[in-house]
Amino acid sequence: MPYRIAIGSCSHPLLPQPLWKIIRARQPTAFIWGGDAVYSDRFNGRNWTAVGLHRVHDDESNATSKNDGGWRLTFPPPSIHLDATPDIIRHWYEEQWGVEDYRRFVEGWYDAENSTQLTRPLIYGIIDDHDYGQNNGDLTYQYKQESNLAFVDFLYSGVADENQCGERDVCEASQDESDENPSKDMEEENNPKIMHSSRTKSKIKSSDPMYQRAIDGKGVYGVQLFDFSRTREGSSSPSSSQMLRGGGYWVPDEDAKIDPDITGGTNTEDVNYSTTHSVAIFALDVRSNKTPWPKGKQTITTTTAKDDIRSNSTSINAPMLDFLGQHQWEWFQSALANSRATVNIIVSGLQIHPERFPNDGNVVEEWSKFPEARQMLYDMILNSGVRSPLLVSGDVHMAQIMRKDCIPSSAIMNGSSFKSSPQTRPLIEITTSGMTHSWGTSFSSQPKNHRMPLKLYTYFVSRVFMTVCHFVCPWNDIVIRTVEDVNREADERAARQDEDNEKHLLSGGRTGKQYYLGLNFAELEFDFHDEEDGGNSGGAVTARIFGKQENEPPKLEMRWSFDQLSGGSDLPGITAKLHDFLTLGNRYNAPLEHEWICAPHRGLASIYHEYAANIIAFLTFCFLFFLPHGIFLLLLIQARRKWSQRKDTSRPNENIVHSN
Repeated sequence: MPYRIAIGSCSHPLLPQPLWKIIRARQPTAFIWGGDAVYSDRFNGRNWTAVGLHRVHDDESNATSKNDGGWRLTFPPPSIHLDATPDIIRHWYEEQWGVEDYRRFVEGWYDAENSTQLTRPLIYGIIDDHDYGQNNGDLTYQYKQESNLAFVDFLYSGVADENQCGERDVCEASQDESDENPSKDMEEENNPKIMHSSRTKSKIKSSDPMYQRAIDGKGVYGVQLFDFSRTREGSSSPSSSQMLRGGGYWVPDEDAKIDPDITGGTNTEDVNYSTTHSVAIFALDVRSNKTPWPKGKQTITTTTAKDDIRSNSTSINAPMLDFLGQHQWEWFQSALANSRATVNIIVSGLQIHPERFPNDGNVVEEWSKFPEARQMLYDMILNSGVRSPLLVSGDVHMAQIMRKDCIPSSAIMNGSSFKSSPQTRPLIEITTSGMTHSWGTSFSSQPKNHRMPLKLYTYFVSRVFMTVCHFVCPWNDIVIRTVEDVNREADERAARQDEDNEKHLLSGGRTGKQYYLGLNFAELEFDFHDEEDGGNSGGAVTARIFGKQENEPPKLEMRWSFDQLSGGSDLPGITAKLHDFLTLGNRYNAPLEHEWICAPHRGLASIYHEYAANIIAFLTFCFLFFLPHGIFLLLLIQARRKWSQRKDTSRPNENIVHSN
């Protein structure tokens, strides 16, 4: 049986949602929202006064430093959105829950071999700006606590929290079973291989650490563990109602002992879950504690509150320009240290690897706009020693598979050479975005742009512009899949194929740059091998991007072994030179010894290539943006000429009449 987790983002309740039927047919253990589950803020035009070129820096030093964001171009003009109130946010969550295909997916499906056993996927995830309630939202949003609570309530849609239990009928069935067979409960308590606490009960919102942090105003972030070695046994009584939440594989926080708010910090105890068949999902909140982007020609100022937080910290100094906030950084560091999972997936609403355009954050949001924060994220993940880390992001209304390779800065000698040939660590990022709108349809979430006649224009402009960008821009972090990759993956699947998984065997994807512009969602499928060496080197994860066409192979597909993701064996495809790492190391003012230098796996592009690509992309955007205005003007001129010609031809006839 395949072990799958589905991920998706950017979904507008008023637009068609064709992907839920496909996701349901794949029967994933869980679905992870990658941000923008709804669009609660309202578009209100564009801010043309913000257009311009300006330098982003810290007011205290007023000089270029490591905190300096450099020159940023504000174009196209940033959109203006009206912030959502708590009532509006909850209204849009209700609209999404009212989408029939989504509700049917959340309500689950009956097992093909056991028609009495209901399996319900675990719904988990993160927020981004539009479900947060503020476009490009940050810590200044006045309703952030109410927004956080509304999001957690949405995750628990369809799951009651009555009497500290999940579904009412499930609670009653569980109680009846305990009364009938108390010895079975004792057996389950003493056997960690049986998922007794997640087999017949749902997650309890009131005891969820994410919910508690939302109440405390800290944000909505958390970690969820899945142990795929657990026994999927249902109730022993044929008459009892059976419900497997998350396929029966989710591990309660008190058993996982990963969340530091549960363990009280770093956990040094032995874990009671499999370290060879488990997956941990780390959900990061990049909104509730984020530093505001500069507006127009404003600069980032240092606040007293931030100074106090940094001076009082004994472990971590949060960056001046930050996404997570002090508490979340400390939580994340401890949570990574506590994880013994086989695969560790870090989910962010914003893309982490890309450095796409020299815009400010009001136009294109990404972690690279706050370089210190991104460096801290890389260092924290790689220094933690977690196995098989994978990055997942959303936001950009398309799918991409990206890769950076990292080396420790301690391998650099005198800033100009390496002490020895360093071992590189790959960091894979999978972006999946655009469940209802994308660059292959219309990049805009506004329903009017998906209706005629605007649909003809927006669909054409979106696809042409982003296709040109992928063709001319030196986005060397995007993975290129070769024929050799396809053959290697096919051989690995054939070697592992048996009677149990033959019917689930699925291959697809294309060669070349791994991006897809159509509506999409991602699927991660885990293949755990029972190897004598612990199983980490033998297993693999397959990432797939599916489109809206039913019963068709995935649009993108890549496969990596756990050992490759952990840096234990080489991952083919790196063409970056040591000079690229040296260039990046010098760019950040001689990194500290504990830092890592991460470069696009295909190396750095020349500055001339970047300039030329940005100019071409800029001109393409201007041409496409002003195209309808130009066509309208030409039609107006043509109509004016015809009217003038008709008027001129009628004048001689008038003169003849007068002469007679």
